[in-house]
Amino acid sequence: MKQKNYSLLYKNWDETVRRRKVFLSNPVFIKGLALAPLVVAATTVKNGLLLSIAVLCLLTPTRLVTGIITRRMSMPLKTFFYPFVSAIVFAFVYYFMYRYLGTQVLMLGVYLPILIVDPLVVKNFEKTRKEEALYSIINGLRNTAGFVVACLIISAVREFLAFGTVAGITITKVGLLPMAQNSFGGFLIIGILCAVWTQFVNNYKYKVEVEAMHNERFADNDN
Repeated sequence: MKQKNYSLLYKNWDETVRRRKVFLSNPVFIKGLALAPLVVAATTVKNGLLLSIAVLCLLTPTRLVTGIITRRMSMPLKTFFYPFVSAIVFAFVYYFMYRYLGTQVLMLGVYLPILIVDPLVVKNFEKTRKEEALYSIINGLRNTAGFVVACLIISAVREFLAFGTVAGITITKVGLLPMAQNSFGGFLIIGILCAVWTQFVNNYKYKVEVEAMHNERFADNDN
């Protein structure tokens, strides 16, 4: 079974990446999307959760609505329509977040509404093929999950290094790297995390390729 799985993974690598997007094609660590909000605002787990909630409520609905409406639109119209729909959806998202979470959402400043035009949300307009509603939902949720995982990892690491806490729980009495709370520190930490994540993905792909080739040789010898 293991041999068969490795061969299938290698032969259908693109499909494997789509199905395991959170790890193999993470929108943040691999594609580098939504970096501005993460660099500036994701300094604590609390802020990371707020960003995650916003993306959860924004990304998939925007993709679903635009995917249905823009099927017959030309590319120039799509370019303007995606941010337009994203802005409308965000207005409702921000209202409910402010109503139920209060002034906490103000802590993120302009980097919460900047998600409206972030490639994480609007990049899909570049696709020329039609996208079914179910696919829009599934792929939107996969991208959202990838962002949430990356956001929480980044915010937890930065909070620990800057303040010695994780989700407000004290781990150390002194922050190991105080500059982790500012933008320069954010760029540095996210860059390191992206490099480490990419290396893990490359190692996994190499392992799948090697195992698949080994299995094929083994199968040929048996024949």
